[in-house]
Amino acid sequence: MAPASTVELPLTLHLSQEAREKLVRQAAANGTDVADYVSKIVEETTRKSFSLEEISGPVYQRFLESGTTDDELSEELERGKHELRSERRARQAS
Repeated sequence: MAPASTVELPLTLHLSQEAREKLVRQAAANGTDVADYVSKIVEETTRKSFSLEEISGPVYQRFLESGTTDDELSEELERGKHELRSERRARQAS
């Protein structure tokens, strides 16, 4: 039974079969069902506040060491995003 301070949030997850199976195994290994396990993950995730360094790990450190400016990084990320979108569109068109 969920504590009185919780609310129910019905939703549908769209997962690969592999991810679903892994989630089921992880929930079982933690002695709980999938719904409770996912709820625990969401609760933990939403309580944490991550710094850029924690999120990006060594990528952030390499950025600092590179001497690249924020604007240069922003431009590079935009170029990469557009390249990925173009590749995705080309794959979908084939």
